[in-house]
Amino acid sequence: MSDDHDGNDGHAADDAPDGEVLEGLFDVIEDRKETLPEGSYTASLFTHEKGENRVLEKVGEESTEFVLAAKDDDGAEMAAEGADLVYHLLVALSMHDVDVEELLDVLRERQG
Repeated sequence: MSDDHDGNDGHAADDAPDGEVLEGLFDVIEDRKETLPEGSYTASLFTHEKGENRVLEKVGEESTEFVLAAKDDDGAEMAAEGADLVYHLLVALSMHDVDVEELLDVLRERQG
């Protein structure tokens, strides 16, 4: 994610198992939705004048940037744009009161 995203809650996410990273990020998103701290990029998505359309536009934008990075075979850019895409997907889930556990459950079912 780019520097303007505020997903760091002060914990060392790099030591957490993969599912916990998504759950931790989702917890931060949910907290920002509740508390709407000033200067928070995440909070600004929940209060944007375009409403949910702003987040959905970001999902589309990040998807396109990911595809272009893949086309250019740029692994580092794919990782960065993929992270931005996942982040905005999590915000969209939160906006619709869909818990990240529902997403993880579907992924777990598909894994098996």
